[in-house]
Amino acid sequence: MGKSRAAILARVVLLTLAAGVAGCGGGGGPKTPQGWTHDEQLAWYQASQGSRLMPLAWFRALEQPGSTKPFADPAYILQFGYLGAPAGGSGLPIGFAVDRQADTGFKITGLRWYAGQGGDAAAAEPWLGLNCAACHTAEVTWRGQAFRIDGGPGLGDFQSLIEAVDSALRQTLDQPDRWDRFAARVLAGRDTGENRAALRAALGRLVAWEGRVEAANGAPMRYGFARVDAFGHIYNKIALFNGADPAGANPSAAPVSYPFLWDLERQDRVQWDGAARNSRLTVLGRSYDFGALGRNAGEVLGVFGEVEVAPPGGLASALRGFPNSLQARNLDRMEDLLTRLKSPRWPDAFPPIDQALAGRGKALFAARCAACHLPKEAWQSGKPIERMVSLRDMAAGGNLTDIWMACDAATYHGPAGALKGKKMNYLTGDPIGADALVVTQLQATVEGALIARKGPIAVSASELFLGIHQLPTVFPPETLRPRALVAGAAPVDPRAQRRAYCTTAASDLLAYKARPLDGIWATAPYLHNGSVPTLYHLLLPPGDRPRQFWLGGREYDPRYVGYVWDRKPDGPAFQFVAADAKGQPIDGDSNAGHDYGAATLTDADRWALVEYMKTL
Repeated sequence: MGKSRAAILARVVLLTLAAGVAGCGGGGGPKTPQGWTHDEQLAWYQASQGSRLMPLAWFRALEQPGSTKPFADPAYILQFGYLGAPAGGSGLPIGFAVDRQADTGFKITGLRWYAGQGGDAAAAEPWLGLNCAACHTAEVTWRGQAFRIDGGPGLGDFQSLIEAVDSALRQTLDQPDRWDRFAARVLAGRDTGENRAALRAALGRLVAWEGRVEAANGAPMRYGFARVDAFGHIYNKIALFNGADPAGANPSAAPVSYPFLWDLERQDRVQWDGAARNSRLTVLGRSYDFGALGRNAGEVLGVFGEVEVAPPGGLASALRGFPNSLQARNLDRMEDLLTRLKSPRWPDAFPPIDQALAGRGKALFAARCAACHLPKEAWQSGKPIERMVSLRDMAAGGNLTDIWMACDAATYHGPAGALKGKKMNYLTGDPIGADALVVTQLQATVEGALIARKGPIAVSASELFLGIHQLPTVFPPETLRPRALVAGAAPVDPRAQRRAYCTTAASDLLAYKARPLDGIWATAPYLHNGSVPTLYHLLLPPGDRPRQFWLGGREYDPRYVGYVWDRKPDGPAFQFVAADAKGQPIDGDSNAGHDYGAATLTDADRWALVEYMKTL
């Protein structure tokens, strides 16, 4: 997704840079341990990226599946591993963001359910969605004290949350008593027969869409807490948006841990497989990262954003782009916030680090780990701090981890639908055929969506070029109330042939990223697919790692470094299983690989390495 977007955005930005902007954001006041002010932290938790799951009024009226209790009950949402509402915010859980924008052109989320309902920017109903913070905010507890980790991997069970949402919506449509209660709440003050009919039709449309998404993803496995197949969900959403036949959809069966986000701007490649790049446009000594904008746009489209993909047309049509729900200025501003986010430090309240043991671990790390996981003292300005390791090299060295996240990204095909005939880079490149790699379809769709948002992008780029740091826009609490009066795939090689290809072929997509380990103590579970519970266990030979462990609790184990893993936590819990009863690795859940001579380490070596990694 590189050169074409660079040229497009360069032209857009340079044409508008002279207009300038005024005002600075960010706020003053005390900083969190990771360097954000409270205002910056709150904006991260609440700002909309353009995600639209359901109208906010519906969310407030919805009941839990099989219960009359409200779905929006904070205690219920917390059962899915998400964090409660921040102090001073809207009252919604962290990462549950309100979106408000003109929606008259949206086919999926441009719903109308009462007479006189407007759809322009001033009158449109607010919608509820998710933003980055929902999945990339962590919290650990130790002896009754909680420690927030902004940008860290959350525990959210996205799969179960969405299944509960879909079930609650279907039950509301199908069960008369639930429907009556729902309609009375949503239509309070305008509860007429005509409006009830409109509400029922609108709810039916949303239920039908969610059913299509659920069928397209078709995951034959449970992700559990702290993992999601984000790429699989994004690919299938793109295929649904382009109108392709959803028969034979690609299953979303390669869940991964939520990556931690500090130091992202120093990296060239982003995501576990490096599929997205940070690509910067520099003018007069200031930079704008259009690569970050592209990857964040793809994320939003996969998590309840909307885009209207159109078949090829003339130049005027191409320059209009694909209408979409992206909040482009907020995408830029949230990425700008991340450039000021520091990695978390080992808390003073935890048992103190044994500095002598850590010193021994530092020497071991330099000898055995630093070639891939570059220590801070080796970072160089303007050079990437990560290292990509190909699946082929991993396989040759006996270090192959679970391949399926990278393999799916490189091999999933699907019918192109309305994208057939579009250029691979939207305005440049070869035409897309009737069947194409899904990652190519994602690239073209994101390019078209960004073209449609060129105005807001130009403004936010101008702000960053001029050194102006604005907070992402958050809708204030008083606007959160209603206003008064898949994707399919063509047949692919059998799984065994795909495995052979992915472990022998040379491709940029067939790799995983080894990134610096600053703040690594706060990012359990480990390996890209979250299949190893603690840092200590990661240093064991793969055959000695736990085949199963518990997730769901936040209690921290400062010795092994990770969540308490060996006993079922109170409340919601998920038992991760990496191998079957015969000891064979489970595809998507395998904890094999990343060996690198682990058997040659003594146990004293392992504890020294663990102690050193607490200091990073």
